[in-house]
Amino acid sequence: MEHIKNPFIYGTRVSGDAFCNREEEVEELLGDIRARQHVILFSQRRFGKTSLVWKVLEEARKEGIIPVHVDLYPISTLGEFIEEYAKAIARTLSTYEKATRLMKGLFSRLYLSKGVDPAGNPQWSVGFDRNREIETFDEAVSSVENYLKRKGKFGVVVFDEFQQITETNGEKIERRLRTAIQTHEHVCYLFVGSKKHMIHDLFSNPNRPFYRIGKIFPLGKIAAADLRGFIEKRFNEAKVDIDVNAIEVIVETTECHPFYTQYLCHVLYDIMESRHIRADDVPKAIVFLLYRESTAYMNTWDLLTNRQRQALVALSETVPGESPFRIEMLRRFNMSQPAVMIRALKSLADKDIVDKEDGRYGIIDLFFKRWIRTFISHSQPF
Repeated sequence: MEHIKNPFIYGTRVSGDAFCNREEEVEELLGDIRARQHVILFSQRRFGKTSLVWKVLEEARKEGIIPVHVDLYPISTLGEFIEEYAKAIARTLSTYEKATRLMKGLFSRLYLSKGVDPAGNPQWSVGFDRNREIETFDEAVSSVENYLKRKGKFGVVVFDEFQQITETNGEKIERRLRTAIQTHEHVCYLFVGSKKHMIHDLFSNPNRPFYRIGKIFPLGKIAAADLRGFIEKRFNEAKVDIDVNAIEVIVETTECHPFYTQYLCHVLYDIMESRHIRADDVPKAIVFLLYRESTAYMNTWDLLTNRQRQALVALSETVPGESPFRIEMLRRFNMSQPAVMIRALKSLADKDIVDKEDGRYGIIDLFFKRWIRTFISHSQPF
């Protein structure tokens, strides 16, 4: 069989033809940026937020808007926030003018040097007085605005995984950041998050500094029709025919979730035995995928309490329209009242294993849910 690169990409940022639709979201976010409207973009993990944001930034750059993308996922201290923000600023603005001159004109408390990593890629290192973190923080936060004002340009700063700001220094830093942002006229801000309960508290709690700072933008699933077309197109481009029924099984299995759709199609492509995929090929790919993920899922399972495991089994066996709090389920697990189940579900939400949307709980990882139902649900006594 002729070897053609797998057309489905998962687990990393995607672009170009591998990016599935989101045309309306791209246009709406671009419109917000042009209007200098701050936006809070959030969804479950793996909904393609980062890929969407990079697509938007790519289009914004074409319009002369200067984009700065800050990944806050690794941070847990104020010093790390400063480092990641300064590196992001340096990476972006050094493409517009010489780095040395830029850094001297931009920072007085921060010291940046440019080198290369072991792979030969450009790499910035940051130094500053750790005893003057607050002053350095203020300088970093104001630097993009000062640069753009001096150049007569406009830009957008993206704080990816913004909920990590809560790890830095409490609401004191939130207040300082909001105060600075409110004075900026040449920058709009896009706050991106995946821990929905934390994002909701940051931006919808009247007692928090970022209350109503911008437009709330929940990112939903991709429309089924768009996803069907994407699946067919990507397979066909790889010279593979796929039956309509097979596409329906994929969309139904992944519930229109972009990550799990890409993952399942990737596996299906890897294990296909011919250039024609039928509906009965999809279950084989699902089983293969579950066995591939089994070690990771078991490791997660082993770290849970018995009550948490029971709650997950209840959710895995709950079909649309049913409640995990139904009497027979509570009796099965010897739960005296729904509050016992609710406590377990809330603890799972804190671990980002479960999500609550429209008043209903659900397991975030669709294949973890299927793994529980397949290998755990009826195999272990509780």
